[in-house]
Amino acid sequence: MQRYQGKLLLFGEHTILKGSRALAMPLPRYEGHWAYTSGAIPAHLNLENFLSYLQKLAGRGEMLAELQLGAFERDVNKGLYFESNIPVGYGAGSSGALCAAVYERYAFNPIPRNDEGHFILLKQQLAQLEGFFHGSSSGADPLICYLGQAVLLFPDGHAQRLDVEPGLRKEGRFFLLDTGITRKTGPLVELFLKKCEAGLFESVVRPALLPATQAAIDAYLSADGSGLWTAAARISALQLEHLPELLPQHFDGPWAEGLESGVYALKLCGAGGGGFILGYTLDAERTGNMLAQLQPAFLGI
Repeated sequence: MQRYQGKLLLFGEHTILKGSRALAMPLPRYEGHWAYTSGAIPAHLNLENFLSYLQKLAGRGEMLAELQLGAFERDVNKGLYFESNIPVGYGAGSSGALCAAVYERYAFNPIPRNDEGHFILLKQQLAQLEGFFHGSSSGADPLICYLGQAVLLFPDGHAQRLDVEPGLRKEGRFFLLDTGITRKTGPLVELFLKKCEAGLFESVVRPALLPATQAAIDAYLSADGSGLWTAAARISALQLEHLPELLPQHFDGPWAEGLESGVYALKLCGAGGGGFILGYTLDAERTGNMLAQLQPAFLGI
């Protein structure tokens, strides 16, 4: 059974819109797969509206990827749905995994996973599918869910697959905190861009946040745990000071405590505002004790 993992944007949230790279990867503990049921399908799993959206695009001759919509409709009528434990409204790829699954199952001649020369077109095709859920999409989330491996994203739209070996870094652990808050990406991105127009870009993003993001990506790819800590702590401090509106409610305390203690660093995970918070630490035991009430989930990445 083919399974489609969620995704995690490790570094580059928002800053990719201003010229940095972004690093994203699958989130193995969350995934989805095709299933059938003879009973009623919950409204949030029902694919009829999504199918209707695709049929309208095809009817107008606007589909970028040719899909076998007749077969899709027959399967939906037979009780097909996408069973998934990827949390919705968390930026973890719930819609991306579904779009990746639809593309692979129903596209005529889907672009192969190893065909990097056509990744821009693949992102565009997947973005159009995900547009049903978000109004607009970069295609990055469904691309990562489709490829099932780490991806380096570039601001010009290019993407590069990465063969990342877990455990290569000798020190440092990533972890997730669940805020319990669902959110929508669009308004948060708009808020970031408005702050940039008001001077944030020239005063903070270009001189500080962009270099810290680039340094974090480079340190991760070179398995430099201490360098990764320095960059992650810098990003954390900049987000706390200059992007407080994007921090999930009631998490500014733990955020500041991590920096003041030098034990862990928290950062936005995707657009912010809720969903997951991403953390990095060189001392997992102390971090686990300090954040025990928030139940940090340590990752093997």
